[in-house]
Amino acid sequence: MKIYIYYRHTSNHTVKNRPSWFSFENCWKNLLNTTHKRENIDITLALDGDINDDFTKNYRDRFTLFPTNYSSSLISYRDLLEHIKGIQMDKDDLIYFVENDYLHIDNWVDKVIDLFSCYKTLNYVSLYDHNDKYISQGYDSLVSKIITSETHHWRTTPSTCGTFIMTRDLFDKDVDVWENTVGDHNTFMYLNQERQRYVLTPIPGLATHCMDGLLSPTINWGLLKK
Repeated sequence: MKIYIYYRHTSNHTVKNRPSWFSFENCWKNLLNTTHKRENIDITLALDGDINDDFTKNYRDRFTLFPTNYSSSLISYRDLLEHIKGIQMDKDDLIYFVENDYLHIDNWVDKVIDLFSCYKTLNYVSLYDHNDKYISQGYDSLVSKIITSETHHWRTTPSTCGTFIMTRDLFDKDVDVWENTVGDHNTFMYLNQERQRYVLTPIPGLATHCMDGLLSPTINWGLLKK
């Protein structure tokens, strides 16, 4: 089982509420460090912009570059989907879309392989334990199913952000939806209602979206990034 990572990055960053320790380069280095010397990992940097103007140029030996220059995450994403359709993979290989503002724990690769080895019919998997599912009143009535792999607990959740994992087989089945639906939440809700897809997230998180107030709980992510 191979994991094809597509790291979605741009040189044009929008202003968001970030932890004081956050930087885009720290997130990038964290991904490289947690996948270092893994023979089953293939990293493609999907860069919307000029690599010569970006810190990723300093790590050029660690990834394949898929460049675009649209200044649009939506158009760049659709271009990336079209590109992936032409890549030869086994149907059980994993595709991992990673946005550029996530941190991962050291052994996330082992946890993912463990999960997909235990269950052969999984849908979508996120490594982010969404804090809003615990604190937002909008989720007071949320009911989740809990499952276990050999090493971790996982729960079902209605949706996630644009950082998620799926098999190549599921990609081929659902790529038409991803090409024609706008917004992560809207897309996952459509997939749930129309195709009975679900999302699994870990307890505790194996990664976090680096947004103030929304970090995966119970982990000191500021300490981890060091």
